Amino acid sequence: MPEAGEPAPLEQWVADQIPRLATLYDRFANALDPFDAGRDAAEQAFSGELATAFDGLNAPKPSYRDFRRQVITLCKKYLRASDRPSST
Repeated sequence: MPEAGEPAPLEQWVADQIPRLATLYDRFANALDPFDAGRDAAEQAFSGELATAFDGLNAPKPSYRDFRRQVITLCKKYLRASDRPSST
């Protein structure tokens, strides 16, 4: 168990990986063409990263569904925070 004030391993992993995961999530979740090969590749990469991270979690761990939902929520928050209106 982490000491007080020390981030949990999952929180640290998410903090390190969220920018890349958010980019992948954005590519497939907000794709204009649902049949684009890049969309499928981004979704597969995102799912693979999540599965690998989930398998590496120590017990007790949440269900995969809850884990995925939490990561997607963090991706959405990251994308909203990094969305900058154009200055033109």
